[in-house]
Amino acid sequence: MARIKLQDEDTNDPEIHKIFKEIKAKAGKVPAAYRAFARHAHILQANWNRTKNILEKGNIDIKEKEAIATRVSAANECHFCLAIHKGNLEKLGLNASDIQSIEKNEVKDEKLNFVLKFVTTATKNPSKITDHDFEKLKEFGYSEEDIVEILTVMEMYTGYNKIIVALGLQLED
Repeated sequence: MARIKLQDEDTNDPEIHKIFKEIKAKAGKVPAAYRAFARHAHILQANWNRTKNILEKGNIDIKEKEAIATRVSAANECHFCLAIHKGNLEKLGLNASDIQSIEKNEVKDEKLNFVLKFVTTATKNPSKITDHDFEKLKEFGYSEEDIVEILTVMEMYTGYNKIIVALGLQLED
């Protein structure tokens, strides 16, 4: 159960209502995290804009971004986020076995496996990332812009994981 009262989806606040309408159009409903962010309209707007920009733009495809989100959520033990991102991967066409391998950091594809190990290290202990890690990503064909994008996806979901765990959000909230 959430540790704070979440904003109702049927709010009278016009600013929050407008943002919720956009979120509903994309997600079908307003997830609990955004209802928590809506305790302040500017925080809701900032997080929604950040999510849209990071997920909808850039060179890294949405399946890889969702794989990063899944792996980071597992590393941070955010069960709420893990369930959501595993569901997103399923909607994107991945089977249960592939999704479990992402969660457990046991991916057979060498390139994706390295990216997921990289973001796990960046999440848990970024000082352990080495120049060799960056060179290896470049060998896999990632540009420096792509590496910044990978790290930005990791950072966004690590931040969301920490807020969601601290607030005690549950899927049923």
